Amino acid sequence: MILLTQPSNELLQELELEIEQALYSLIDLELAENYAAMNTQFAQLLAKVQAAQLIDYKLDVLVEPQAFATETCILLQSLIEAKARPNKRHRLLTHRMILKIWLRKNQRFIKEFLPQMF
Repeated sequence: MILLTQPSNELLQELELEIEQALYSLIDLELAENYAAMNTQFAQLLAKVQAAQLIDYKLDVLVEPQAFATETCILLQSLIEAKARPNKRHRLLTHRMILKIWLRKNQRFIKEFLPQMF
């Protein structure tokens, strides 16, 4: 029997800050078209989310996203949405696919950065 312990509020607050900081860093990397660094940083972030037992190794969300703070919720919803999308030719779900969904769910990215890209 595996007992999953719930992460503490302190850990969840710290994770929320890390997710928010990573989001802004990833937006900057997107603008710079530094996709390798984006993938590395996003993989590190997903590892922290997994360590907090919010997702498993298959990127399945193990919790109810609405129960968490804003950026954590949006990230978890993005994972659910990315996994639900039909994959052409059974492609693997990539960090890039998840990142695109997550960035488009962020209002700052939509209002400030996306218009600059065109």
